[in-house]
Amino acid sequence: MTAAVKLWARRYGALMRNAWMVDLQYRASIVLWIMWGVMEPAIALGIWWSIAGTGAVGGYTRTDFARYFFALTLINQLTIAWDSWYLDRWIREGDLNFKLPRPVHPVHEAIADNIAYKARSATTLLVIWVSVSLVWPVVRMPFAPRTVLITAVAVVFAAMLRFLISFTTGLLAFWTTRATSIMELHAGLSLFLAGRIAPLSLLPPVVAGVASWLWFPYMLAFPVDILTGVTHGHDLWVGFRGQLIWIGIWLVLCRTAWKAGIKRYGAAGG
Repeated sequence: MTAAVKLWARRYGALMRNAWMVDLQYRASIVLWIMWGVMEPAIALGIWWSIAGTGAVGGYTRTDFARYFFALTLINQLTIAWDSWYLDRWIREGDLNFKLPRPVHPVHEAIADNIAYKARSATTLLVIWVSVSLVWPVVRMPFAPRTVLITAVAVVFAAMLRFLISFTTGLLAFWTTRATSIMELHAGLSLFLAGRIAPLSLLPPVVAGVASWLWFPYMLAFPVDILTGVTHGHDLWVGFRGQLIWIGIWLVLCRTAWKAGIKRYGAAGG
């Protein structure tokens, strides 16, 4: 292990410990966030479960819907990003002043915060996820090490993509009075285009076509479909290619927005 790797390991260790201690002060809020992360897909499942009845909708039976939204619950928690709300406040209120002189870029603090939060919340949700699958056989999915490994890679890429989208959107606070409004609009679109409210195959063809040209499916629907066994073969490579392309695009946008925004930053206070 090189000296540089050891240095960054220590830095991230310190940042994650700090994020962990901060999270301990907001235990009730974290519980509420986890509950909402479970309730949203549960509500969507209830709707589609009722619509499907004893038949099928677009090839999805009740069992298929249960597995889809059950997988969605876990993967959404593993990939969720909220950094635009922090950045918006840091920039508008001047809190960024205290972060710029530090020896590491503020993005590393945000990444460490993401990792620490997901290590706590996703572990809790995973225990619940496994427990529910034991008592509700309909949501059980065949365990295949290869599928789990491929899903894990897709989840990492999806988490990177959602983080870059959220961080880049937060940087718009350099030019706007409320960047979070843009992120809220993005969240609203992702209900349909990322597969949060229904599998993408059930969307109208025009909407599904629009989604296929954007980054939304790679944020959530793609890893969910891998875990549930819907996506395989050549579609896997198409999906991973899409993830990597959009990660590259949003990375360039993020770096560009940071460099341009920091030149005009002049907030006072904090």
